[in-house]
Amino acid sequence: MILTFSSSSCLWFLVILSFCILCRCNQNQDDVLCKATERSALIQFKNKLIDQANRLSSWTGNDCCSWSGVVCDNFTGHVLEIRLRGPDDGIKGHCHGSFDTDDELEEASKQMLGGNISSSLLKLVQLRYLDLSCNDFKLIPIPAFIGSLENLTYLNMSKSQFGGEVPPKLGNLYRLRVLALQDDKANSNLHSNNLRWLRNLKQLHHLDTVGVNLTEASDWLQVISTLSSLQELYLSSCSLTQIPSDPSTVSFTSLIVLDLANNLFDSLLPGWIFTLHDLEVLDLTGCFSRGLNPGTHGGFRSVPSLMTLRVSSNNFVNSYSILDWLSSLSNLRVLDVSNCNISVPILGSLQNLSLIVHIDVSNNQIVEEIPKSLSNLCNITTLDLQSNNFSGDVSELLERFCECESPKLELLAMRGNYLIGRLPRKLGRLKNLSSIDLAYNQLIGIIPDSIGSLSLLKIFQMNINGLEGSIPETIGDLSSLEFLDLSFNKLNGSLPESIGQLGKLSFLTLHHNFITGIVTENHFTNLTSLGTLWIGDNKLTFKLNENWIPPFQLSVLRIGSCSLGPRFPSWVQSQTMLTDLDLSNANISGVIPNWIWTTFSAVTYLNISHNNIQGKLGDVSFLTPAAVLDLSANHFNGLLPSNFSKLNLDFLDLSYNNISGSLDQYLCSEIQEPQMLRVLNLGHNNMSGVIPDCWIKWESLVILNLENNRFSGIIPSSLGNISSLESLVIRDNRLSGSLPVSLLNSKSLVILELSENKLTGSIPALIGRESTGLKLLSLRSNKLEGNVPDEICHLSSIQILDLGHNDLSGNLPRCFGNFTVISGRETSSPIVLYDTLFQNQVLGSASLVTKGRLSAYSTILYLVTTLDLSENQFSGSIPSELVELPGLRYLNLSQNNLTGSIPNTFREMRQLESLDLSLNHLDGKIPSSLSSLSGLSFLNVSYNNLSGRIPTAGPQLQTLTGSSFAGNALCGAPLAACQPNNDDTEGTNDQFDESNAIDWILVIFTLVGLVVGFWIIIVPLLVSMRWRNAYYHFLDKMRIKLQDVILLIFPCFRRRKPLPGTISFTNQVQEFELSQYILNTDYKQNESFSEASSSTQQVQ
Repeated sequence: MILTFSSSSCLWFLVILSFCILCRCNQNQDDVLCKATERSALIQFKNKLIDQANRLSSWTGNDCCSWSGVVCDNFTGHVLEIRLRGPDDGIKGHCHGSFDTDDELEEASKQMLGGNISSSLLKLVQLRYLDLSCNDFKLIPIPAFIGSLENLTYLNMSKSQFGGEVPPKLGNLYRLRVLALQDDKANSNLHSNNLRWLRNLKQLHHLDTVGVNLTEASDWLQVISTLSSLQELYLSSCSLTQIPSDPSTVSFTSLIVLDLANNLFDSLLPGWIFTLHDLEVLDLTGCFSRGLNPGTHGGFRSVPSLMTLRVSSNNFVNSYSILDWLSSLSNLRVLDVSNCNISVPILGSLQNLSLIVHIDVSNNQIVEEIPKSLSNLCNITTLDLQSNNFSGDVSELLERFCECESPKLELLAMRGNYLIGRLPRKLGRLKNLSSIDLAYNQLIGIIPDSIGSLSLLKIFQMNINGLEGSIPETIGDLSSLEFLDLSFNKLNGSLPESIGQLGKLSFLTLHHNFITGIVTENHFTNLTSLGTLWIGDNKLTFKLNENWIPPFQLSVLRIGSCSLGPRFPSWVQSQTMLTDLDLSNANISGVIPNWIWTTFSAVTYLNISHNNIQGKLGDVSFLTPAAVLDLSANHFNGLLPSNFSKLNLDFLDLSYNNISGSLDQYLCSEIQEPQMLRVLNLGHNNMSGVIPDCWIKWESLVILNLENNRFSGIIPSSLGNISSLESLVIRDNRLSGSLPVSLLNSKSLVILELSENKLTGSIPALIGRESTGLKLLSLRSNKLEGNVPDEICHLSSIQILDLGHNDLSGNLPRCFGNFTVISGRETSSPIVLYDTLFQNQVLGSASLVTKGRLSAYSTILYLVTTLDLSENQFSGSIPSELVELPGLRYLNLSQNNLTGSIPNTFREMRQLESLDLSLNHLDGKIPSSLSSLSGLSFLNVSYNNLSGRIPTAGPQLQTLTGSSFAGNALCGAPLAACQPNNDDTEGTNDQFDESNAIDWILVIFTLVGLVVGFWIIIVPLLVSMRWRNAYYHFLDKMRIKLQDVILLIFPCFRRRKPLPGTISFTNQVQEFELSQYILNTDYKQNESFSEASSSTQQVQ
């Protein structure tokens, strides 16, 4: 009994004791779990950090285990983990540069920790996990003491702006399984001279040194291959250049991920990569430009487990065998072969990869019709085919994507191909689409209403196609839309007001369409995120309240060629953040408001040209350096402000205004540093004075246009020393003096236009001594004299040479065949003098006299080829070399003293459109070769000494009027008809015209034919009686048959029955002839029979 009680008491005692201990433990755990020494260490660690956003505000109190980012052991209380990763984009885990806006990046920067890392962390003896990634430590070195935290299994210091050498003491962390030291790829702040310290990390299965400079670590592969547990290896952008090809150096057979991207190895792709049979992810982006090792067998077929393959920016991919290997990768999910210079078809070999979700073949040269079977890949999320030569109709492909049971397509990019078709009516079924880019194709049709169902769509780019119809109202339902570009299409109708509901829209471009109607405040109601508004070159009329304040702050506003006037739009004043402003051709008139010169602070593009704005030029100091300023085609007056030279602009166009004064205050200011101005156009103003010689600091000038002003004096020779100058136009001024040789020999000049001045002297014989690219030289309407030197033909690139209306004399040069384009030996290309993306493009332009009238050429100037030597004193004959130029379109030799005949070799000038030889002393005939020129639409040979018939062989000359031939002794249409004795003189000129030359081959063959015919036909008739009889008999039978046929067809020729009592003399004659013929025939037949019998007897 006592024992029983004792046993029971002991049992209860143990239960109560255990309960008390447990309660005490729970009480201690609830009170304080953290070790005091480790709490103190964490406080010291915090004090060394810079925490702008107060992320560590919870690091107070005694229990460090409850602090943010700290994880403790539940039983021992030791700190096991510190997780202080900085902010990222929240989706892909990226940091530094992955944020959509500057505001987001600025806010993220505040969230990043900085400062120094305290060695107090050494007191955390059980620390196993340390993550300080995505912070900003301002290039301090990674502390070497971290290598003493020997219990660490996870260390992540990636993208935290550490600098210097990776401490080799990290090799002491023998328990480490994950080591991530990823650096900024662009800057490579971290480096390591060797990787031998990695040998001790036998348990490492994840190594990430992306962006770390390993240039000096030549033994990287030998070291890493000793890590037998390694499964994931990330070495992209490590500046590696050498990779061993010997497979014996590689032993990490367990590798699942291999990333060697962007290292530019100076060798062929080694074959050992294809022995890693367990690989699932392989990234060789931009590594092996030299190609594949010839001894490689099997290739990607030897890696059947591959799920992700990225080999973009490599040339070795452009191979049928490589692409054939891809078709065998049945497990492939992600394929990136972009920018590989692929020209062979590829999509056909991918259509059987049923598991694939990501295809990127962009930026290649693939010529292939898109297979419709591609639409069977209903699991695909990314299809990027942009910038290739794909063709075909995509209508059915897109339709079938829409018919997938659960379409997963997120990104569709096919821009820059030759695709046709339409957007499917059921486009809205692709619910997951976030990006559609079909720009730069040939798609037609309308934008379907169903597009409003794409609630996740962020990017919609259809620019440069042939879309028609109106923008659907449902566009306003795209609540996620950020980027909308429908420019350069054929859209019409009005702009839907629903577009004003796109609260996330930041980029809206609809320019170059046919959209009409009124734009009101309702179109912008909720566009609070809008930064770019480019809807110019439509037929829109803005009717906005004068006091309206937009809900957005634009950086780009381009609404040129819309109707905004007549007043300057006051709401623009609220857009203080503008960098691009285009209000050109907007029907604005009146004086420009003062706020336009003071509101903005950083404008790089300002275009208010082609309006009716008046007043003086204001202070444009708000323009940034290298800005574009276009105020042309207005009514600005006054002097050119001297402070313009302080702006250091890139483009300045003040043409077609009323600017007066001289250039001195602008060009010759006290500023000494070189100016970056490339385009200066002051043409068509009222400026005067001399052109100053202050060009030494304008060394970047490409285009200088001072035409149609009142400048006088000489042309400064220093203009020819501007090494970048391509176009110099100073026509229609009052310049005098001689031609500067430096201009004529400029290596950079393409256009030199000095016409309509008072230049004197001769064309210098030094012209063309230097190799030049001059394509247009116009010295028209000056006072030049003397001979044209043959050296002018050294300007081999000339397409347009205009020396008309001067006092030049002598014979015409015979060397124009040296001009390569005019002679047809080279083709011309557009003359693009200035081209800045999304700003201005300036093409070469000129005013030329063609077809008897002055015409302006710009866009097609490069197609014009002209020789104009008219209105001079040239004498002598027209050299045949001058009319043997297949590339020449316009030739004008009128109003000279030329003599002799018109050369007959015009048939070589297949492109000739205009020929003017009027008012000379030419004689002879018009060569018939002129009528063979199918393109000739203008001809003037009037007032010469020409004679004979106007050629009628072709239709070209028959369409001309009589004035083209007046003042000659010519006849025939369109002039008076020729007299009979002139009928045989049409277009003849025996001395010169090849068309009338004797064809001796024809004569010889004719004579041979006559001789052969004589011996075959005539001689047998003379020798053989039988031949004569048979021949005459045959002719008579033919005569009788012919007579019967004629009488049958024409009864009127039948003999009438003679009247009674009269004698038909004709009948008697015919009867007599017939009887004589019969007698004759009988006699000859008897004679022939006798001869035949005699011959038979002799044979017997």
